Amino acid sequence: MAYQPQVVSAEIVSNNPKNGLFEMVVKLKDRTHCRLTFEKDAATGSARVTTVNRLLKEPCPICRKDFECHCMGRFKEEISAQALQLAGTPTA
Repeated sequence: MAYQPQVVSAEIVSNNPKNGLFEMVVKLKDRTHCRLTFEKDAATGSARVTTVNRLLKEPCPICRKDFECHCMGRFKEEISAQALQLAGTPTA
């Protein structure tokens, strides 16, 4: 069975309008928490995900490790698209 992440909640936790970086913490349907780091393009205003880190509250749903792994990096585009739909981008 292929892993399909589903974002349940997303919250913007930090925003730096000077350099266009902001962070979001998301909770997935399988109780996994992740921190997403975005950069905003100054010309277009669109956000692009740079990194995704799994917060170590639950074991990884893919490899079942309960220490740092990089499995969520494969799904960063899917997770970030869902998170941006829920929380949007910071305005100022």
